[in-house]
Amino acid sequence: MPEPGTEVMARFIGPENVDRSRDYLEQLDPELHRYIMDFVYGEVYAGDTLDPKTRALCTVAMLATLGQQLQLGVYVRAARRLGASEEEIREVIRQVAVYAGFPAAWTALATMKASLDGLAEDTA
Repeated sequence: MPEPGTEVMARFIGPENVDRSRDYLEQLDPELHRYIMDFVYGEVYAGDTLDPKTRALCTVAMLATLGQQLQLGVYVRAARRLGASEEEIREVIRQVAVYAGFPAAWTALATMKASLDGLAEDTA
């Protein structure tokens, strides 16, 4: 039986990325790994009030606003995996410009482009 949150994590980052991500988190800090698996994916992201696509787009907006480019790339890919179009992701990032500033949106768009270019290469 999978640990709580593993299936939800797979929905967002792709089943092919779960083991590598979990191993990486476990090596960084076992307790943080547990928090992420149990709370983030096992409770928050497992909720049914927001559909996964909307949740991923919200996460894109928040990560762009916070300037968290590494995780932003992961969630841009998650949003695409969950059915968001590139135009929807761009629109979310344009909204970021209003509240976090144009530099934050510009950087986020560059991260989005690199992430989606990498996704296209992975599927080619």
